[in-house]
Amino acid sequence: MFNLFKQPFEEQTLEDWAKLSVDLAKVAMVAVPVVIYGDATISMKLLNSILLVTFAYIGLYSAREFRKKQGE
Repeated sequence: MFNLFKQPFEEQTLEDWAKLSVDLAKVAMVAVPVVIYGDATISMKLLNSILLVTFAYIGLYSAREFRKKQGE
């Protein structure tokens, strides 16, 4: 019960991880305009925007992998 990483994973657990990953990716995508229109320097805006886009991609990719594992 307390070991969430014990294999084999339940189908519902993989779906929950996929939803969480998509939600985190959405937050990262929504935060990009906030960073761009903020008061930071151009280099910090660029760095933070790149990091947010990277995290969004990682979140979407991990959700895809979780759903792929769920189908197995």
